[in-house]
Amino acid sequence: MKQLRQMVLITFLTTILPAIAHANMGPSFNARFEFHLLFLTWIIGIVEGLLLCTLFRAWRPRVWMFRIFFSMIAANVASAWLGMQFLNSRYADQIMGDITIENLIPVFWTMVCVTFVLTMIIEFPFFLAALYGRKWLVPKAVAATLFLHCISYSRLFFVTYGGEESMNMVTELQVVPASAFEMKEDYDLYYISPDGKNVLRSDLAGNDKEVIATLDMDGIPDRLCACPRKVTEEIQEGTGNKEHKTVQRICWESGFDLYVLMNINGKYETKLLLEDFSPHSAIKLFDGEYKEGWDIKTRGDFRKFRSFGDAEKWEFDSDSWGWLNVRGIKQGYRPYTISPQRYEQGRHARYEILPFFVQWPVRNGTHIAGDYAVFLLGKDQICILDPEKKRIALIARGFGPVVAKPPLDNVESLPVTPEEIPQEDVQTNESTPQEL
Repeated sequence: MKQLRQMVLITFLTTILPAIAHANMGPSFNARFEFHLLFLTWIIGIVEGLLLCTLFRAWRPRVWMFRIFFSMIAANVASAWLGMQFLNSRYADQIMGDITIENLIPVFWTMVCVTFVLTMIIEFPFFLAALYGRKWLVPKAVAATLFLHCISYSRLFFVTYGGEESMNMVTELQVVPASAFEMKEDYDLYYISPDGKNVLRSDLAGNDKEVIATLDMDGIPDRLCACPRKVTEEIQEGTGNKEHKTVQRICWESGFDLYVLMNINGKYETKLLLEDFSPHSAIKLFDGEYKEGWDIKTRGDFRKFRSFGDAEKWEFDSDSWGWLNVRGIKQGYRPYTISPQRYEQGRHARYEILPFFVQWPVRNGTHIAGDYAVFLLGKDQICILDPEKKRIALIARGFGPVVAKPPLDNVESLPVTPEEIPQEDVQTNESTPQEL
Protein backbone atom coordinates (compact mmCIF):
# COMPACT_ATOMS: atom_id res chain seq x y z
CA MET A 1 0.00 0.00 0.00
CA LYS A 2 2.90 2.35 0.75
CA GLN A 3 4.35 1.71 -2.69
CA LEU A 4 0.96 2.41 -4.26
CA ARG A 5 0.69 5.78 -2.48
CA GLN A 6 4.18 6.74 -3.62
CA MET A 7 3.36 5.76 -7.20
CA VAL A 8 0.16 7.84 -7.18
CA LEU A 9 1.93 10.88 -5.67
CA ILE A 10 4.83 10.81 -8.13
CA THR A 11 2.56 10.27 -11.12
CA PHE A 12 0.27 13.11 -10.02
CA LEU A 13 3.22 15.50 -9.77
CA THR A 14 4.55 14.49 -13.19
CA THR A 15 1.07 15.11 -14.60
CA ILE A 16 0.15 18.43 -12.97
CA LEU A 17 3.48 20.26 -13.38
CA PRO A 18 3.54 20.10 -17.19
CA ALA A 19 -0.11 21.17 -17.21
CA ILE A 20 0.71 24.26 -15.17
CA ALA A 21 3.65 25.08 -17.40
CA HIS A 22 1.54 24.65 -20.52
CA ALA A 23 -1.18 26.92 -19.13
CA ASN A 24 1.43 29.64 -18.63
CA MET A 25 2.34 29.48 -22.33
CA GLY A 26 -0.63 31.73 -23.11
CA PRO A 27 -2.06 31.40 -26.64
CA SER A 28 -0.96 27.79 -27.02
CA PHE A 29 -3.13 26.73 -24.09
CA ASN A 30 -5.61 24.11 -25.20
CA ALA A 31 -8.51 22.86 -23.09
CA ARG A 32 -8.49 19.48 -24.78
CA PHE A 33 -4.80 19.09 -24.04
CA GLU A 34 -5.43 19.86 -20.36
CA PHE A 35 -8.16 17.22 -20.23
CA HIS A 36 -5.89 14.75 -22.00
CA LEU A 37 -2.95 15.44 -19.70
CA LEU A 38 -4.88 15.44 -16.42
CA PHE A 39 -7.32 12.60 -17.04
CA LEU A 40 -6.79 10.58 -20.22
CA THR A 41 -3.13 9.89 -19.42
CA TRP A 42 -4.18 8.11 -16.21
CA ILE A 43 -6.97 6.16 -17.89
CA ILE A 44 -4.85 5.08 -20.88
CA GLY A 45 -1.89 4.30 -18.63
CA ILE A 46 -3.96 2.10 -16.33
CA VAL A 47 -5.54 0.25 -19.27
CA GLU A 48 -2.14 -0.30 -20.90
CA GLY A 49 -0.78 -1.47 -17.54
CA LEU A 50 -3.60 -4.01 -17.20
CA LEU A 51 -2.96 -5.31 -20.71
CA LEU A 52 0.78 -5.52 -20.10
CA CYS A 53 0.32 -7.38 -16.79
CA THR A 54 -2.06 -9.80 -18.49
CA LEU A 55 0.23 -10.42 -21.48
CA PHE A 56 3.32 -11.06 -19.36
CA ARG A 57 1.54 -12.47 -16.28
CA ALA A 58 3.11 -9.86 -14.05
CA TRP A 59 0.48 -9.78 -11.31
CA ARG A 60 3.03 -11.25 -8.91
CA PRO A 61 5.30 -10.09 -7.43
CA ARG A 62 3.62 -6.77 -6.74
CA VAL A 63 6.82 -4.80 -7.35
CA TRP A 64 6.64 -5.75 -11.03
CA MET A 65 2.98 -4.82 -11.20
CA PHE A 66 3.47 -1.39 -9.61
CA ARG A 67 6.46 -0.72 -11.86
CA ILE A 68 4.41 -1.54 -14.96
CA PHE A 69 1.52 0.73 -13.96
CA PHE A 70 3.82 3.58 -13.01
CA SER A 71 5.80 3.25 -16.24
CA MET A 72 2.68 3.25 -18.42
CA ILE A 73 1.15 6.32 -16.76
CA ALA A 74 4.48 8.18 -16.91
CA ALA A 75 4.88 7.15 -20.57
CA ASN A 76 1.51 8.67 -21.48
CA VAL A 77 2.26 11.89 -19.58
CA ALA A 78 5.61 12.22 -21.38
CA SER A 79 4.16 11.48 -24.83
CA ALA A 80 1.25 13.92 -24.32
CA TRP A 81 3.54 16.72 -23.17
CA LEU A 82 6.26 16.21 -25.78
CA GLY A 83 3.66 15.65 -28.49
CA MET A 84 2.10 19.04 -27.80
CA GLN A 85 5.53 20.66 -27.90
CA PHE A 86 6.08 19.03 -31.27
CA LEU A 87 2.76 20.28 -32.67
CA ASN A 88 3.68 23.83 -31.59
CA SER A 89 7.17 23.63 -33.11
CA ARG A 90 8.53 24.63 -36.51
CA TYR A 91 9.14 20.96 -37.32
CA ALA A 92 5.41 20.29 -37.41
CA ASP A 93 4.91 23.41 -39.54
CA GLN A 94 7.48 22.12 -42.01
CA ILE A 95 5.73 18.75 -42.24
CA MET A 96 2.23 20.23 -42.61
CA GLY A 97 3.18 23.11 -44.88
CA ASP A 98 0.55 25.69 -45.82
CA ILE A 99 -2.74 24.08 -44.78
CA THR A 100 -6.12 25.10 -46.19
CA ILE A 101 -9.46 23.37 -46.61
CA GLU A 102 -8.20 22.22 -50.01
CA ASN A 103 -5.42 19.98 -48.64
CA LEU A 104 -6.52 19.37 -45.04
CA ILE A 105 -7.49 15.68 -45.45
CA PRO A 106 -4.07 14.41 -46.72
CA VAL A 107 -2.31 16.56 -44.11
CA PHE A 108 -4.52 15.00 -41.41
CA TRP A 109 -3.50 11.45 -42.30
CA THR A 110 0.16 12.50 -42.56
CA MET A 111 0.03 13.91 -39.03
CA VAL A 112 -1.74 10.79 -37.73
CA CYS A 113 1.14 8.63 -39.01
CA VAL A 114 3.85 11.03 -37.81
CA THR A 115 2.44 11.37 -34.30
CA PHE A 116 1.89 7.60 -34.06
CA VAL A 117 5.56 6.89 -34.79
CA LEU A 118 6.67 9.76 -32.53
CA THR A 119 4.55 8.43 -29.65
CA MET A 120 6.06 4.96 -29.93
CA ILE A 121 9.58 6.41 -29.92
CA ILE A 122 8.86 8.50 -26.81
CA GLU A 123 7.20 5.67 -24.88
CA PHE A 124 9.59 2.87 -25.86
CA PRO A 125 12.07 3.57 -22.99
CA PHE A 126 9.19 3.33 -20.51
CA PHE A 127 8.25 -0.10 -21.90
CA LEU A 128 11.87 -1.16 -21.42
CA ALA A 129 11.66 -0.01 -17.79
CA ALA A 130 8.34 -1.78 -17.26
CA LEU A 131 9.65 -5.12 -18.59
CA TYR A 132 13.18 -4.83 -17.19
CA GLY A 133 14.62 -8.14 -15.98
CA ARG A 134 12.86 -10.36 -18.50
CA LYS A 135 14.52 -12.45 -21.19
CA TRP A 136 14.50 -11.08 -24.72
CA LEU A 137 13.81 -7.64 -23.27
CA VAL A 138 14.16 -5.51 -26.41
CA PRO A 139 12.08 -7.73 -28.76
CA LYS A 140 9.34 -8.02 -26.13
CA ALA A 141 9.36 -4.27 -25.51
CA VAL A 142 9.12 -3.55 -29.25
CA ALA A 143 6.24 -6.00 -29.71
CA ALA A 144 4.40 -4.71 -26.63
CA THR A 145 4.84 -1.08 -27.69
CA LEU A 146 3.48 -1.72 -31.18
CA PHE A 147 0.60 -3.91 -30.00
CA LEU A 148 -0.63 -1.62 -27.22
CA HIS A 149 -0.32 1.51 -29.34
CA CYS A 150 -2.38 0.03 -32.15
CA ILE A 151 -5.16 -0.32 -29.59
CA SER A 152 -4.83 2.82 -27.46
CA TYR A 153 -3.81 5.21 -30.24
CA SER A 154 -6.65 4.25 -32.55
CA ARG A 155 -9.10 4.55 -29.66
CA LEU A 156 -7.70 7.95 -28.67
CA PHE A 157 -7.71 9.63 -32.08
CA PHE A 158 -10.73 8.07 -33.72
CA VAL A 159 -13.06 8.07 -30.71
CA THR A 160 -11.87 10.69 -28.21
CA TYR A 161 -10.62 13.21 -30.79
CA GLY A 162 -13.26 12.31 -33.37
CA GLY A 163 -11.06 11.28 -36.29
CA GLU A 164 -12.35 12.75 -39.54
CA GLU A 165 -15.54 13.83 -37.76
CA SER A 166 -13.49 16.58 -36.14
CA MET A 167 -13.13 18.20 -39.59
CA ASN A 168 -16.51 17.36 -41.12
CA MET A 169 -16.56 20.74 -42.82
CA VAL A 170 -14.33 19.19 -45.50
CA THR A 171 -15.40 15.53 -45.22
CA GLU A 172 -19.18 16.05 -45.36
CA LEU A 173 -19.01 19.06 -47.68
CA GLN A 174 -17.53 19.03 -51.17
CA VAL A 175 -14.59 21.40 -51.58
CA VAL A 176 -15.03 23.22 -54.90
CA PRO A 177 -13.58 26.36 -56.56
CA ALA A 178 -15.21 29.62 -55.53
CA SER A 179 -16.16 30.21 -59.18
CA ALA A 180 -18.61 27.26 -58.90
CA PHE A 181 -20.98 29.41 -56.81
CA GLU A 182 -23.60 31.27 -58.82
CA MET A 183 -24.23 34.67 -57.24
CA LYS A 184 -27.82 35.89 -57.11
CA GLU A 185 -26.63 39.50 -56.61
CA ASP A 186 -23.44 41.50 -56.99
CA TYR A 187 -21.23 41.83 -53.92
CA ASP A 188 -17.83 43.24 -53.10
CA LEU A 189 -15.57 41.50 -50.59
CA TYR A 190 -13.30 43.71 -48.49
CA TYR A 191 -10.60 42.10 -46.35
CA ILE A 192 -7.13 42.56 -44.88
CA SER A 193 -4.16 40.86 -46.54
CA PRO A 194 -2.54 37.98 -44.59
CA ASP A 195 0.45 40.15 -43.67
CA GLY A 196 -1.87 42.85 -42.28
CA LYS A 197 -0.43 45.61 -44.48
CA ASN A 198 -3.14 46.21 -47.09
CA VAL A 199 -6.91 46.31 -47.45
CA LEU A 200 -8.07 44.44 -50.54
CA ARG A 201 -11.28 44.28 -52.54
CA SER A 202 -12.49 41.50 -54.85
CA ASP A 203 -15.65 39.74 -55.89
CA LEU A 204 -16.87 36.64 -54.08
CA ALA A 205 -14.97 34.38 -56.47
CA GLY A 206 -11.71 36.03 -55.46
CA ASN A 207 -11.32 37.72 -58.85
CA ASP A 208 -10.60 41.37 -59.74
CA LYS A 209 -8.46 41.76 -56.63
CA GLU A 210 -7.16 45.26 -55.92
CA VAL A 211 -5.54 47.19 -53.07
CA ILE A 212 -7.79 50.01 -51.86
CA ALA A 213 -5.89 51.14 -48.75
CA THR A 214 -2.58 50.68 -46.97
CA LEU A 215 -2.53 50.10 -43.22
CA ASP A 216 0.50 52.18 -42.24
CA MET A 217 -0.96 53.22 -38.88
CA ASP A 218 0.17 52.11 -35.42
CA GLY A 219 -1.19 48.88 -33.99
CA ILE A 220 -2.21 45.44 -35.22
CA PRO A 221 -5.27 45.18 -37.50
CA ASP A 222 -8.01 42.89 -36.16
CA ARG A 223 -10.80 43.15 -38.75
CA LEU A 224 -12.76 45.46 -41.03
CA CYS A 225 -16.10 46.88 -39.91
CA ALA A 226 -19.01 48.35 -41.87
CA CYS A 227 -20.80 51.07 -39.92
CA PRO A 228 -24.17 52.57 -40.94
CA ARG A 229 -23.83 56.32 -41.43
CA LYS A 230 -27.15 57.06 -39.76
CA VAL A 231 -29.30 55.14 -37.28
CA THR A 232 -32.70 56.32 -36.08
CA GLU A 233 -34.67 55.40 -33.00
CA GLU A 234 -38.41 54.85 -32.95
CA ILE A 235 -40.98 53.87 -30.36
CA GLN A 236 -42.51 50.46 -31.01
CA GLU A 237 -46.05 49.94 -29.78
CA GLY A 238 -46.48 47.17 -27.23
CA THR A 239 -48.96 44.32 -27.78
CA GLY A 240 -50.84 42.57 -25.00
CA ASN A 241 -48.91 42.85 -21.73
CA LYS A 242 -45.74 44.02 -23.47
CA GLU A 243 -44.60 47.57 -22.85
CA HIS A 244 -43.53 50.11 -25.44
CA LYS A 245 -39.86 49.92 -26.36
CA THR A 246 -37.33 51.93 -28.30
CA VAL A 247 -35.86 50.19 -31.35
CA GLN A 248 -33.09 51.17 -33.73
CA ARG A 249 -33.52 51.28 -37.51
CA ILE A 250 -30.96 51.74 -40.27
CA CYS A 251 -31.30 54.69 -42.65
CA TRP A 252 -30.38 52.75 -45.76
CA GLU A 253 -30.30 55.79 -48.01
CA SER A 254 -27.37 57.20 -46.01
CA GLY A 255 -24.98 54.35 -46.85
CA PHE A 256 -22.10 52.82 -44.87
CA ASP A 257 -18.55 53.74 -43.87
CA LEU A 258 -15.68 51.27 -43.77
CA TYR A 259 -13.52 51.14 -40.63
CA VAL A 260 -10.61 49.02 -39.49
CA LEU A 261 -10.48 47.78 -35.91
CA MET A 262 -6.93 48.15 -34.58
CA ASN A 263 -5.32 46.60 -31.52
CA ILE A 264 -3.14 49.39 -30.13
CA ASN A 265 -1.20 48.16 -27.09
CA GLY A 266 -4.08 45.92 -26.02
CA LYS A 267 -6.75 48.59 -26.57
CA TYR A 268 -9.08 48.28 -29.56
CA GLU A 269 -9.84 51.41 -31.60
CA THR A 270 -11.62 51.95 -34.92
CA LYS A 271 -10.03 53.99 -37.71
CA LEU A 272 -11.99 55.30 -40.69
CA LEU A 273 -10.78 53.91 -44.05
CA LEU A 274 -13.48 54.66 -46.65
CA GLU A 275 -16.37 57.08 -46.34
CA ASP A 276 -19.69 56.05 -47.91
CA PHE A 277 -18.03 52.98 -49.44
CA SER A 278 -21.30 51.08 -50.01
CA PRO A 279 -25.04 51.76 -50.13
CA HIS A 280 -25.78 48.52 -48.28
CA SER A 281 -23.57 46.30 -46.15
CA ALA A 282 -24.46 43.26 -44.09
CA ILE A 283 -25.49 43.98 -40.50
CA LYS A 284 -26.92 42.01 -37.61
CA LEU A 285 -30.71 42.25 -37.66
CA PHE A 286 -33.18 40.45 -35.40
CA ASP A 287 -36.82 40.82 -36.37
CA GLY A 288 -35.76 43.79 -38.50
CA GLU A 289 -34.27 45.57 -35.50
CA TYR A 290 -30.65 46.72 -35.45
CA LYS A 291 -29.26 45.70 -32.06
CA GLU A 292 -25.65 44.65 -31.95
CA GLY A 293 -22.51 46.73 -32.29
CA TRP A 294 -20.61 46.94 -35.55
CA ASP A 295 -17.08 47.00 -34.08
CA ILE A 296 -16.92 43.68 -32.20
CA LYS A 297 -13.41 42.24 -32.23
CA THR A 298 -12.89 39.00 -34.14
CA ARG A 299 -12.48 36.85 -31.07
CA GLY A 300 -16.02 37.67 -29.93
CA ASP A 301 -17.64 38.03 -33.34
CA PHE A 302 -19.80 34.89 -33.39
CA ARG A 303 -23.48 33.96 -32.84
CA LYS A 304 -26.00 35.00 -35.56
CA PHE A 305 -24.53 35.92 -38.94
CA ARG A 306 -24.89 39.38 -40.43
CA SER A 307 -27.33 39.55 -43.34
CA PHE A 308 -28.81 41.80 -45.99
CA GLY A 309 -32.37 40.97 -44.94
CA ASP A 310 -32.94 38.59 -47.87
CA ALA A 311 -32.35 35.23 -46.14
CA GLU A 312 -34.92 32.63 -47.20
CA LYS A 313 -34.50 28.95 -46.28
CA TRP A 314 -31.48 28.78 -43.98
CA GLU A 315 -30.06 30.42 -40.90
CA PHE A 316 -26.39 30.49 -39.84
CA ASP A 317 -24.65 31.05 -36.54
CA SER A 318 -21.34 30.18 -34.91
CA ASP A 319 -20.38 29.68 -31.27
CA SER A 320 -17.39 30.37 -29.07
CA TRP A 321 -15.94 26.89 -29.70
CA GLY A 322 -15.74 27.61 -33.43
CA TRP A 323 -18.58 25.41 -34.71
CA LEU A 324 -20.78 26.54 -37.59
CA ASN A 325 -24.47 25.78 -37.08
CA VAL A 326 -26.74 25.57 -40.14
CA ARG A 327 -30.50 25.34 -39.61
CA GLY A 328 -33.29 24.96 -42.15
CA ILE A 329 -36.32 27.27 -41.87
CA LYS A 330 -39.93 26.11 -42.30
CA GLN A 331 -41.97 27.40 -45.18
CA GLY A 332 -43.87 30.51 -44.17
CA TYR A 333 -41.28 31.58 -41.59
CA ARG A 334 -38.37 33.99 -41.89
CA PRO A 335 -34.79 33.46 -40.61
CA TYR A 336 -33.41 35.53 -37.73
CA THR A 337 -36.74 36.12 -36.02
CA ILE A 338 -37.99 35.42 -32.51
CA SER A 339 -40.35 32.63 -33.56
CA PRO A 340 -39.15 29.38 -31.90
CA GLN A 341 -41.17 27.31 -34.39
CA ARG A 342 -39.21 28.55 -37.42
CA TYR A 343 -36.70 25.69 -37.50
CA GLU A 344 -37.52 22.69 -39.66
CA GLN A 345 -36.93 19.36 -37.98
CA GLY A 346 -34.22 17.22 -39.55
CA ARG A 347 -32.55 20.11 -41.38
CA HIS A 348 -29.75 20.97 -39.01
CA ALA A 349 -26.01 20.47 -39.35
CA ARG A 350 -22.97 21.41 -37.30
CA TYR A 351 -19.66 21.81 -39.11
CA GLU A 352 -16.22 22.17 -37.59
CA ILE A 353 -12.49 22.11 -38.27
CA LEU A 354 -11.08 21.06 -34.89
CA PRO A 355 -8.68 18.11 -35.37
CA PHE A 356 -5.85 17.52 -32.90
CA PHE A 357 -3.24 19.61 -34.75
CA VAL A 358 -5.18 22.71 -35.93
CA GLN A 359 -8.20 24.65 -34.69
CA TRP A 360 -10.06 26.86 -37.15
CA PRO A 361 -12.99 28.66 -35.52
CA VAL A 362 -15.70 30.35 -37.61
CA ARG A 363 -15.91 34.13 -37.19
CA ASN A 364 -17.10 37.28 -39.06
CA GLY A 365 -20.05 35.47 -40.68
CA THR A 366 -22.30 37.00 -43.37
CA HIS A 367 -25.49 35.58 -44.90
CA ILE A 368 -25.90 36.61 -48.55
CA ALA A 369 -28.54 36.09 -51.24
CA GLY A 370 -28.92 32.50 -52.41
CA ASP A 371 -28.60 31.37 -48.77
CA TYR A 372 -24.81 31.28 -48.94
CA ALA A 373 -22.58 31.88 -45.91
CA VAL A 374 -19.33 33.86 -46.15
CA PHE A 375 -17.07 33.69 -43.12
CA LEU A 376 -13.53 33.72 -41.77
CA LEU A 377 -12.20 30.23 -41.05
CA GLY A 378 -9.21 30.11 -38.72
CA LYS A 379 -6.68 32.91 -39.07
CA ASP A 380 -6.67 33.71 -42.79
CA GLN A 381 -9.14 31.67 -44.85
CA ILE A 382 -12.21 33.46 -46.19
CA CYS A 383 -14.71 30.81 -47.29
CA ILE A 384 -18.16 30.53 -48.82
CA LEU A 385 -20.60 27.68 -48.03
CA ASP A 386 -23.73 26.39 -49.72
CA PRO A 387 -25.85 24.33 -47.26
CA GLU A 388 -28.33 23.21 -49.92
CA LYS A 389 -25.78 21.52 -52.20
CA LYS A 390 -23.29 20.85 -49.38
CA ARG A 391 -20.38 22.73 -50.93
CA ILE A 392 -17.61 24.91 -49.58
CA ALA A 393 -14.93 26.97 -51.32
CA LEU A 394 -11.91 29.08 -50.40
CA ILE A 395 -12.39 32.62 -51.74
CA ALA A 396 -9.18 34.29 -50.59
CA ARG A 397 -6.41 34.29 -48.00
CA GLY A 398 -6.83 37.14 -45.56
CA PHE A 399 -8.87 38.13 -42.50
CA GLY A 400 -11.48 40.56 -41.21
CA PRO A 401 -13.92 40.19 -44.16
CA VAL A 402 -16.77 42.58 -44.90
CA VAL A 403 -19.35 41.85 -47.62
CA ALA A 404 -21.11 44.84 -49.16
CA LYS A 405 -23.03 45.90 -52.26
CA PRO A 406 -21.03 47.77 -54.92
CA PRO A 407 -21.41 51.58 -55.06
CA LEU A 408 -24.48 52.60 -57.07
CA ASP A 409 -22.56 55.06 -59.25
CA ASN A 410 -19.68 52.57 -59.75
CA VAL A 411 -17.28 55.26 -58.47
CA GLU A 412 -14.63 54.04 -56.09
CA SER A 413 -14.72 55.42 -52.58
CA LEU A 414 -11.58 57.33 -51.67
CA PRO A 415 -9.58 56.84 -48.47
CA VAL A 416 -10.03 59.62 -45.95
CA THR A 417 -7.98 60.95 -43.09
CA PRO A 418 -9.39 61.91 -39.69
CA GLU A 419 -9.07 65.60 -40.65
CA GLU A 420 -11.35 65.06 -43.64
CA ILE A 421 -14.23 63.54 -41.66
CA PRO A 422 -17.15 65.97 -41.86
CA GLN A 423 -18.78 67.04 -38.64
CA GLU A 424 -22.55 67.01 -39.11
CA ASP A 425 -25.24 68.17 -36.80
CA VAL A 426 -27.35 65.21 -35.82
CA GLN A 427 -30.83 65.32 -34.37
CA THR A 428 -31.49 63.78 -30.99
CA ASN A 429 -33.29 60.77 -32.48
CA GLU A 430 -30.36 59.89 -34.77
CA SER A 431 -26.95 58.42 -33.93
CA THR A 432 -23.68 58.82 -35.75
CA PRO A 433 -21.06 56.05 -35.90
CA GLN A 434 -19.02 57.85 -33.23
CA GLU A 435 -22.00 57.96 -30.85
CA LEU A 436 -22.76 54.28 -31.47
